[in-house]
Amino acid sequence: MYSVSNLFTITDAGIAIAGIAIALMIMSSLVRRATVDMEKMKEIKNKLKEHQEVMKEASRSGDMKKMQRAQEEVMKLTMENLKQSLKPMSITIIPFIMIFTWLKSQYANAGTVATLFGFDMNWFWWYFICAVITSILINKILNLI
Repeated sequence: MYSVSNLFTITDAGIAIAGIAIALMIMSSLVRRATVDMEKMKEIKNKLKEHQEVMKEASRSGDMKKMQRAQEEVMKLTMENLKQSLKPMSITIIPFIMIFTWLKSQYANAGTVATLFGFDMNWFWWYFICAVITSILINKILNLI
């Protein structure tokens, strides 16, 4: 067990779980960067904002035809956005399930693997915190957010 003051302690299992979480998040971010056209996503996002404004204006003025056209365009853009965002998931879902299942089988009975600010964390919560922090940092570095 390793300790950095009373605020943070981690076991060898906690270090292994953190390493796995970091590796998975790096892999996920790299796959996302390789498969998603970020310029297209930004363009879709901007068009969605424009059409939502048109819908608001049409709603205020009572122009139902204009509102319906804008809604149809929003639906198309939303579907395109969904297609783009599902590309990386279709590649990473199987490895994630396999590794997560393995993590559970290895560390389900490990008990506390890390203590952060007085909170004891089992393997799942420690993985979750490591994954979220790593994902945010990597996505900022790769300009994916």
